[in-house]
Amino acid sequence: MKGFSMSFSKNVSITLGDLHLPFNNVTATKLAIEFIREQNPGRIHLLGDILDAVSVSRFDKDPTRKENLQDELDSVRDWLTELRDAAPRAKIIYSEGNHEYRIRKYLMSEAKALAGLRSLALEKLLDFATLRVRFRPQDRPYRIGHLLFTHGQFISRWSAMSAKRHFEQFGCCVIHGHTHRLGSFYHTDIATTFAAFENGCLSTLTPDYVTAPDWQNGFSVVYHGKNYFHVDQVALIRNRFCFHGKVYGSQRAAPSNAVEDLS
Repeated sequence: MKGFSMSFSKNVSITLGDLHLPFNNVTATKLAIEFIREQNPGRIHLLGDILDAVSVSRFDKDPTRKENLQDELDSVRDWLTELRDAAPRAKIIYSEGNHEYRIRKYLMSEAKALAGLRSLALEKLLDFATLRVRFRPQDRPYRIGHLLFTHGQFISRWSAMSAKRHFEQFGCCVIHGHTHRLGSFYHTDIATTFAAFENGCLSTLTPDYVTAPDWQNGFSVVYHGKNYFHVDQVALIRNRFCFHGKVYGSQRAAPSNAVEDLS
């Protein structure tokens, strides 16, 4: 994707998550990286579940898969290196998701004596120090100005209702992942207006463990000002998106074949 290079903007953040590497949407992920390279943001918020950690999952695994945890970690490390190359000056903040937490949970249940080893902490396994990535554990959400960032913990049936539940939980403006959906919720009281956002995902939309999930690929661009913020949600539909009038991605030449035509 070719585009002009914008000057560095410390007041612009790009927020993405739920790649579930190595089960990401490869095209959408590449588009996001190139968009980051073009926009040159001051911050990048990774809202967790960048790693799937299927090899230490308690759920049934496909026996034909050959993944192991080291392969999964290597895929995340390679992607983070690509991200850092695309945004060399950005502050990158990585929030632990429930899938990253699988590693700690596995150690605590299957190898408790090893659970406290610093060398087995996620920030060591992924070499965050070298990549200049700041890590936030699952129970440590953070805020930039009036907007709170977290992986998330609630999933409701409909888009934006999960955002509402996170607003009710935290009592403030919040942006979160976890649901794999895009959505926004607003609430106005006598004094002010609150907003909450579901951030979408960059994982595949055709996983082998669920049929036709109600998920959307996407990410968010956040603008921070003095006592002010604004969120632009970016939806990737069939690996295309539009931002400020510019279309990114290639148009499909044929309709989707995801559902077989038996006529």
